[in-house]
Amino acid sequence: MNKNTKNIIKALAIVLTLATATTEGMAQTKATGKVASTEKNALAVQDMGSLRFKLAFENPLKQKTKISLVDKENNVYFVEYAANDAAYVKAFNLSNLSDGEYTFVVELGTEKLTKEFAINTQTFRGIALASDK
Repeated sequence: MNKNTKNIIKALAIVLTLATATTEGMAQTKATGKVASTEKNALAVQDMGSLRFKLAFENPLKQKTKISLVDKENNVYFVEYAANDAAYVKAFNLSNLSDGEYTFVVELGTEKLTKEFAINTQTFRGIALASDK
């Protein structure tokens, strides 16, 4: 397989994973993890563990909104349009993304909100001593 075919297959796998993420109502969800931002009209990103994140923001004027996930080279991994919702909450499974720098981008009317994050694989080495016999 050539490099372009592999990239297309990888992008499709990521899109399918993101597309199957569940949408939850903001009123039904109690924040129990780390929230990256709580400012008005800011993006709140909650770490749900295992590279799963919840993205949330308020849209009190119910403006047409574009939600996307891009990498640092502006490759698009996810795009969704939302309208007529006063609040948006969606869980994203990012476990299929490669290590790198990514950004959630929300275009809310004339306002553009972003939340950058990085995925890094870490390997830990240790030693275990055998017990004396």
